[in-house]
Amino acid sequence: MDSQYNETSFFDGTYFAPDAQGILHRTGENIHQPLGYTVPKWRYVYNATLVALDTVMVLFACCIIFLFNHPGYETLLHHHGEPDGIIGFLLIVCVANLVCLYLSKSYERHTMGEGYELYTKLINAQLLNFVVLCTVTYIFKMGTPRAFTFAIPPVALVLLVIERYLMRLSLHRNRRNGEYNYPTVIVGSPEGIRHTIADLESNNSLGYKPIAICPVASMREEHDPDSPQHLVSVPFHANTAAEHNLVVLPLNSHLPQAAKKLNAQTVLISDVLTRDSETMRTLSLAVESMGIELALTTKVADIGGATLHMRGETSLPVLTASLPQYSLKTRICKRFFDIILSSAAIIVSSPIMAYVAFRVHHEDGGPAIYTQQRIGLYGKPFTLYKFRSMRVNADKEDKKLAEQMGSDHGILFKAKDDPRITKFGHFIRKTSLDEFPQFFNVFKGDMSMVGPRPQQQYEVDEYNSLYSTRLLVKPGITGPWQVSGRSDLNQEESERLDVSYVENWSLTADIAIMFKTVSAVLSGTGSY
Repeated sequence: MDSQYNETSFFDGTYFAPDAQGILHRTGENIHQPLGYTVPKWRYVYNATLVALDTVMVLFACCIIFLFNHPGYETLLHHHGEPDGIIGFLLIVCVANLVCLYLSKSYERHTMGEGYELYTKLINAQLLNFVVLCTVTYIFKMGTPRAFTFAIPPVALVLLVIERYLMRLSLHRNRRNGEYNYPTVIVGSPEGIRHTIADLESNNSLGYKPIAICPVASMREEHDPDSPQHLVSVPFHANTAAEHNLVVLPLNSHLPQAAKKLNAQTVLISDVLTRDSETMRTLSLAVESMGIELALTTKVADIGGATLHMRGETSLPVLTASLPQYSLKTRICKRFFDIILSSAAIIVSSPIMAYVAFRVHHEDGGPAIYTQQRIGLYGKPFTLYKFRSMRVNADKEDKKLAEQMGSDHGILFKAKDDPRITKFGHFIRKTSLDEFPQFFNVFKGDMSMVGPRPQQQYEVDEYNSLYSTRLLVKPGITGPWQVSGRSDLNQEESERLDVSYVENWSLTADIAIMFKTVSAVLSGTGSY
């Protein structure tokens, strides 16, 4: 073993530091600091603001409904002072809205900074709100106009999405200014720590602010590669001013107390520690018992979206996993969802598609529709329809163009300034009008409205085992790739999004992605 490594054992017999007389105290000068959970003050302010604004939004939704249904409003006024009068109705609506938002976990620690995951929770909350309002008015036989019960949740949803979007922008702006963050201790190898710090600096919306580090290395018996993982503390040489300001902590049973003394809210594992190691299990219990969040960075191979359940058999504990979104009932609902939306989209967009087809054909005399073999569900090929945005036979020049640009002709190859794109083709690509014929693919069942983007066979040939799971769902017209940067994403980011979608998709998440697609199309980010 290298002499620079100081062999350590995580548990040295105590979780508290003894004083000179051998009496155990909590680490740090403030011995009265509580062992339980501590919440930063800004979270109280932020959540209180959310509660107030959520209430204002649902009241505003009621006002809008009252304007369009004045007779119903007069009915509520007629019962003024009664439980089903105007005051009682507004009180029930406000309370039900807040309860449903809470049950949908829209006030949780990290939800406030999320993207379309937050909007999924808002959709779930208003679906639940509709059920609650119907149940309350029925059980208590209230004379509330039924139109109000049906109309308030969707109107409130629109207002809540706008409100939460603006609040999320405000939160991210504050985090870029160094505020509203969670002080974090990073545990891992020196290289992993540096990589994590760089990632957190480039993605400050996560809300983790490094304040201390715990550099370690994993050592095993040379003659036994299957021996249990053993961790040793290693030196950390700061390369930047920010790294010089970090406190260096040893990995031992006093780490949680030291983190508590520094007012850390999170211990973030960057690498090295394995999830099944004894040290990880011990550290997780010690950290969480102090009310500190334990977080782990993940790569694509570490993503797991299954619902876990511990079987209660003491002789052989078994942890079972299930993915309820792949049940027959959910698949039928998704197919019904696709048929209804694609039919409506074909009818509504038919004049636009007729105009685009005319312009594409008129520009160079070539066919308006471009067809190509793509790979769909379970690896089955299908014919993809698009409006042609390149000159005729441009797809036969892919390899040649990739060689000219010094790029690999593989997954995610897409030239930013492709000389083969026609003048009108630039416009329909920027506005995503070239994708409209794929509504027919959805109606036929080759594709879904939401899913990973369809790829060609040479791209599928480069999949690894985990990334190939994207073939377990139908490709989509839009999906996480389209709403998260499109061609501006690198391969690792795209793969992580696709695999995460495959493991965690739901109908409400699909709806949220479709809403976010509108803003992605209008901004044109990554479309070329």
